[in-house]
Amino acid sequence: MKLNVYAFGSALVDIQLHVMDNVFPELGIEKGNMYLTERTRQEEIIRHLLGTSFQLDNPAEDIKTAPGGSAANTVHGICSLGGTAGLCGKVADDPLGAFYISRMATCGVKFNSTPGPGVTGSCVVLISDDAQRTMLTCLGTSSEIAYCDAREDLLSNSNYLYLEGYLFDSPLATETMLRAIDTARKNNVKVALTASDSFCVQRHKEIMLKLLHGAIDLLFANAQEAHALSDTETIDDALRVLSGMCKNIALTDGAHGSVLQFAENRLEVEPFMISAIDTTGAGDAYAAGLLYGITNGYSLADSGRIASFYSSRIVSQLGPRYSGNIVQELKSLRLNA
Repeated sequence: MKLNVYAFGSALVDIQLHVMDNVFPELGIEKGNMYLTERTRQEEIIRHLLGTSFQLDNPAEDIKTAPGGSAANTVHGICSLGGTAGLCGKVADDPLGAFYISRMATCGVKFNSTPGPGVTGSCVVLISDDAQRTMLTCLGTSSEIAYCDAREDLLSNSNYLYLEGYLFDSPLATETMLRAIDTARKNNVKVALTASDSFCVQRHKEIMLKLLHGAIDLLFANAQEAHALSDTETIDDALRVLSGMCKNIALTDGAHGSVLQFAENRLEVEPFMISAIDTTGAGDAYAAGLLYGITNGYSLADSGRIASFYSSRIVSQLGPRYSGNIVQELKSLRLNA
């Protein structure tokens, strides 16, 4: 089966809660940050917020949960748009792992579904009134991806291999992704990388820059990540530096829109203005829209519009999985494939 995209990413179950700003000092955390933590700490925070007993292995039905992770959100988006995608991720043989496998199958993503020992990764996402997200992540087994977990038949028959920068935090996952790049190159599969976040760039700048010189065909980064990678302070300077390493760049800048620098072709993509409720998954949705477009016969300009539109729909609701009919809504854009 030919896929548009085969991705490697952290398989995390997202638990999303809307909170008031006063809870952050109470919890001893700073709004907008991402924290690596243990499951017991996640459960302690949720119990504090809800005032009830709570265990992640048996979350209450009224708590919004979803199979998440950055790359997982992107491949889900590709399938929602009508494309084809797969994910190499790792879950454990526990209730959250079973939940993850079931939901990924429902949305059409080809997911390696053999669970392992340990606990499935989870991310408690605290969403404040200004649409910022504060994440408390227990990685669990999510970063323990070995090459044997991958579906090489799917990888070698995809248009793009998509790599999640967060996985560089794991030496095993890093080694696995490097092997996946070799397989992609041998099978004429293009390689895309998402920088994930500026702190991730700071931790793994050396290997990211090394890969950008020849191994990566398309880089996804927001303005902060691009500045961290390129040691620059303006969008123009960041694009100049990064395009000297990587042929194709997709750089997003929130309400200012985005820029696509593909070889010598620079394209400014206007944002779709909307009142943001939750920015969780905005960049993942943008990557989904662009990858869907360029692998399904759309022009670069129309692919950018799909990416911008889909991202705007994601931030208009709570959570990274769009609840509306995105295929139907895209008809308003009058695209030409």
